[in-house]
Amino acid sequence: PRRTATGAAALFGGGPRSAADHRAAAEALAAQSRWTAAVQERMRAVVRSLEERTVLDPRPGRTADEAAAEAAAALPDHAEALRAAARAFDDVTYGGRPAHAEMYDRLRTLDLALTHAKPRLTGTPS
Repeated sequence: PRRTATGAAALFGGGPRSAADHRAAAEALAAQSRWTAAVQERMRAVVRSLEERTVLDPRPGRTADEAAAEAAAALPDHAEALRAAARAFDDVTYGGRPAHAEMYDRLRTLDLALTHAKPRLTGTPS
């Protein structure tokens, strides 16, 4: 059974955008020190990139926590950072916590690392 945090909402709203679009938006927001929106856009870039690479199946309504859990199965070396990224997204989006430059930098670093990460193939032993 899947567990979803109370009040969890979909990661993406509006029409589909590419990972590159989300990254560009995140960088523009970060340049303006609009950290909450920058963190949100960077997390969307992370998830969309994983969908574009077919690490994740595109699925409307997926939450950040669900995306992190699913991606962690394919990218176990990044599991902790993926969970932390989902928590950061949830904290600033739903928890009312302020984002900051360091939070954004961690997401940006994760995004860049994941672009080079090789996923574990289904059925491959650990």
